Amino acid sequence: MSDPSVSMPTFDPALDSPYNYVPTTWVCALFIALFSLTGIGHLGEAIYYKMWWLIPTMVACALCETIGWAGRLWSSQNPDAFDPFLMQITTTIIAPSFMTAAMFIILGQIITLVGTEYSRLKPRTYSIIFITADVLALTIQAAGGGIASSAADDDPDGAERGANIMVGGIIVQMAAITIYALLAIEYFIRVYRNRPLRARSQTDVTEGASVEKDQYSAMANVTPKIRLMIIGLAISTVFIYVRSVYRTIELLDGWNGSIISNQLLFNLLDGMPIVVAMVSLNVFHPGFLLPRPHSGNQNELSRETLS
Repeated sequence: MSDPSVSMPTFDPALDSPYNYVPTTWVCALFIALFSLTGIGHLGEAIYYKMWWLIPTMVACALCETIGWAGRLWSSQNPDAFDPFLMQITTTIIAPSFMTAAMFIILGQIITLVGTEYSRLKPRTYSIIFITADVLALTIQAAGGGIASSAADDDPDGAERGANIMVGGIIVQMAAITIYALLAIEYFIRVYRNRPLRARSQTDVTEGASVEKDQYSAMANVTPKIRLMIIGLAISTVFIYVRSVYRTIELLDGWNGSIISNQLLFNLLDGMPIVVAMVSLNVFHPGFLLPRPHSGNQNELSRETLS
């Protein structure tokens, strides 16, 4: 018989959980449902509009987030297990990199439709430069996650090195988003003020236009649908940026810091911003709002403006 005077060890989240708390089950289930729904929506939209590049970007982001929150749900039932913690922290860190790639592509498409002469970079250059930076950030984050995972809980120094490497990846991503956002803001200001950086090419001139070349303004090409696409892209960019700042500070604060130990901060500054960013691109979808590639010429844009 056991001695009743000897108390059994009790679980202390602050000491025994890698989160320093126990994830709330219903919150984890809610985010799994939200990311699953937005991911299914993006998959359906990608197939319907035949925009296949959305699958390795938006759909991949939703999949990684779903896996990450599944790891947190697992932790809610096994709070002292280290594997689900590493599973969720790795996937939730790398997931937005896939979505930012889609945002870079959408910006390039908008510039092509509205007017390339207002942009410092060619539309294709945006995709090449920023997606390359995105892949670099993703690689660094994955490498850091791998190091942290292999270190596990028996090598705190290795786990810390992995976290620092992941921070490096997030900083690369944040730098890319910052430059992309600044270039986009400058571009739209130039469009609004009609301040092109170079003369329009003949291929950019609308056939049969009665407007003189020096009186032309790309605002004529900013149709109601393109305006909505710009709004959706802006919403996604702001929320992705907020999330990137939070995750950088979180990991720099350390595995046992006050920020990583606060579940409410994670829910509000990581889970919620990514949901909003993804849903905004479900609603403000390029397949519906941007002219199809085979009909995306200036005549099509002019007809859409008048409709």
